[in-house]
Amino acid sequence: MVNIKAPENLDYEKEGLMIGLEFHQQIYAPYHLDSHSELEITEGSKLFCPCPAVIQEKEPDLEIIRQLRAVSGETGEVDITAKFEKSKNQMIHYEYYKDTNCLVELDEEPIHPVNPNALLRVIAISKNLFNLQIFDELLVCRKTIIDGSNTSGFQRTIQVAYGNEDSFITVNGKKIKIYQVNLEEDSAKNMGKFSGYKKFSLDRLGIPLIEIATDPDMNSPEEVLSVASRIGELLRTTKFVKRGLGTIRQDINVSITKGTRVEIKGVQELALLPEFVKNEAIRQYRMLEFLSELENRNFDLNKFLKIKSVDLTKILSKSDSNLVKKAIKQKHKVIGLKLPKLSGMLGYELQEGYRLGTELSEVVKVLGGGGGIIHSDELPKFGINEEEVDLIRDALKADSNDAFAISFGKKTVVERGFTSIKEIFKLWIESETLLPEVRAPRSDGTTGFLRPLPGQARMYPETDILPIDIGSEIFDKLNNIVFELPEDRIDRYHKDFSLSMELAERMSSSPENELFEKLVNENSVEPVLVASTLLNTMVELRREDLDISKINETVLGELFKAVSDSTLNKSKVPEVLRAYCLNPKNPIQNYIIEYSKGTISEEDLVDFINDLVLKNKKLIIDKEMRSVGGLMGDIMKFTKGNVDGKKANKFLVSEIKKILNQS
Repeated sequence: MVNIKAPENLDYEKEGLMIGLEFHQQIYAPYHLDSHSELEITEGSKLFCPCPAVIQEKEPDLEIIRQLRAVSGETGEVDITAKFEKSKNQMIHYEYYKDTNCLVELDEEPIHPVNPNALLRVIAISKNLFNLQIFDELLVCRKTIIDGSNTSGFQRTIQVAYGNEDSFITVNGKKIKIYQVNLEEDSAKNMGKFSGYKKFSLDRLGIPLIEIATDPDMNSPEEVLSVASRIGELLRTTKFVKRGLGTIRQDINVSITKGTRVEIKGVQELALLPEFVKNEAIRQYRMLEFLSELENRNFDLNKFLKIKSVDLTKILSKSDSNLVKKAIKQKHKVIGLKLPKLSGMLGYELQEGYRLGTELSEVVKVLGGGGGIIHSDELPKFGINEEEVDLIRDALKADSNDAFAISFGKKTVVERGFTSIKEIFKLWIESETLLPEVRAPRSDGTTGFLRPLPGQARMYPETDILPIDIGSEIFDKLNNIVFELPEDRIDRYHKDFSLSMELAERMSSSPENELFEKLVNENSVEPVLVASTLLNTMVELRREDLDISKINETVLGELFKAVSDSTLNKSKVPEVLRAYCLNPKNPIQNYIIEYSKGTISEEDLVDFINDLVLKNKKLIIDKEMRSVGGLMGDIMKFTKGNVDGKKANKFLVSEIKKILNQS
């Protein structure tokens, strides 16, 4: 008997761990650069129409119901993933918004030409940032997906560029090859399941998405995080990508030597990437052990496929189990399935805290559309007692070597779930190594079964648009697009703006770096003050549960202009912003005036310093530059701290030097 508990870690080198990354990020690209639509300019547009790329928070204007069907691809075969999705027989509800959707998203009219700015920006990223080769002719292809994430039953994708020996990024001294870059349309937003149907929002559908695929050059969980962070950092420097929650997703391809390629789909939290990789490596290692154990137990697949489920509703009609009572009250069925030779194995951990029984329950939910299972290895429990367990075993003709699963619901749904268990065992056993599959990330760093890994049968050319020729005009435009690498920006901030290296690094990677430069260049104000305000003060205000959303570029511009003009002391900046957050209905100028009371004008400050220097001429000649400290004390007493100390010191030193030069 194999160890029930999964190992905490593996020797990754020994197991031959290989990881590839598919990095997805939404592209900001207005369809028309000269558009009069404020939303299109500020938020960008969709890939195949000019609709604004805006994520909605309001109630939808319409709801459309569809049922998607599987069709054959270019090879004439129906993709295995499409077959699995079709077997669920699900109705899909779509939420439609008049101001961000059109007939393209509803699949009621042909797509428009590809967003020219999205295409140019992805080509620029491919060539100027990752040194990839651009195809002379681009084909828009359809990729069959009928999980409900699009209305048409396929996702449109364009392979834009491919890698060569010079297409790589360097992370921690190691070259990671960039395999290809694609331009895709983002999928509809999954809103969850409701009463047996899936709901999606169409606001996200069609937003341009860049996909950057690496070779499987990573060999440790931590390395994946470093590579993903570097790609994200490089993309941010282009200013062509959208920012914020939901705009970035990673697909991780993981395999070990005796395993197979498994794709973990749609990871949004970068920090969890190492955990997903570690757990997937362990899962493949454990699946190999499990399949070996099945062989040792003489598990007969053909016999298992012929086993029929049994209605247990009558047997358990007097059970104290709330699960049973609820099913009977809803006129649902309690149905059981014998799992031959699996006694004691349903508690077998595939990942830490994720057992074989959990996996089978996920399969039932995903493929069968049911509510999962409970199984014999966790009984008696849930109100089902020992006597009832024996009755179930008798009804299923299960001996002590066998396990069993129980599911609750409509008979057709439960039967479909149990059929999916048989199908997954068939795939497990008949796969040459392990089942190539797509797995869904869970919040604890484990993954659950989603679907088999799709193959080439799902791809075919888009019939509503001609191939796109990449001419010299596009390459001429590329010469005008220059990206500043993050490390170069850090050096520039350190040298040109006198920021410390720590502050320069933080400001360089901040989404506000462009605003920082604009505020500094438009106002005679210390760059350190602007950077500290954007990076520290704003965070402090947010931690105080203040709404900082109203502190926009205009507000900050007026604030730093007041500091630049010596109308406002720089020490008052946090107080002004705090007051404005508490009541943003009043103009920022009101708060600047209020907190400027007592501030000494630059003219008055200069006059005071001139008088002070003349009165202390003898002291200055005697002590020379050592006189600065005492005189600065007199200045601060006069101003009561309502001036910029550095500015006052600069004026004082200048006047003292004049006296010394004359003597």
